[in-house]
Amino acid sequence: MSKTQRELKAMRQAQRDEAAARQKARDRRNLLIVAAGIVIAALVILVVALALKHGTDVAQANRIKFQLYTTSVGQQMPDEGTATHIDPGTTGNYKNYPPTSGPHYSQPTAPVNWGTIAAEPEGVFLHNLEHGGIAVLYNCPSGSDCDSLRNQLQNYVTNLAPLEPKFNESKMIMSPYSRGMQKKIAVLAWHYVLFLDSYDEKAITHFYENHVDQGPEQIP
Repeated sequence: MSKTQRELKAMRQAQRDEAAARQKARDRRNLLIVAAGIVIAALVILVVALALKHGTDVAQANRIKFQLYTTSVGQQMPDEGTATHIDPGTTGNYKNYPPTSGPHYSQPTAPVNWGTIAAEPEGVFLHNLEHGGIAVLYNCPSGSDCDSLRNQLQNYVTNLAPLEPKFNESKMIMSPYSRGMQKKIAVLAWHYVLFLDSYDEKAITHFYENHVDQGPEQIP
């Protein structure tokens, strides 16, 4: 091999070595970028998780503390018959309104999630009562007084209702309702009702503590 060929070969090898070194440098940079991205993503997830936990802790801290209330609260209602499932859209035949037991809708229509605030028929909220929950029904004319009442009840159901000890749930739902409403508010449990003229946080809480998880089915 001539001197020129050896020099050319050495130059090409040097070029290959330089290219390999540049590639290794690029690979290291890319690896560092990926690692940094993973670390940043993990930190973001951690911060979000901590923020959500903090928000949950604050929300739970603001709730009324559950204390079992053993004195009977509300009016006991007659049984409305076997708690059978009826097709959604059909209407149950109840002796008393609002009903506190009897036939009701099945899944997936009912029960609804705890904390639900929506216009629900008897067939829906009765299934929630069967699971030991409490339904807050309200009936009032339109206007600022009704808006105030609805806002007070919604704030109670969403933010204040105690977490019951069995499942650590706030087992309440809320719905407008008019049939058989003797007063503006009816708080329902399985076989029990409490009628109220106005928002009464203490009375609602005592009813809840007295009747939550007392339905025929012990389900979260």
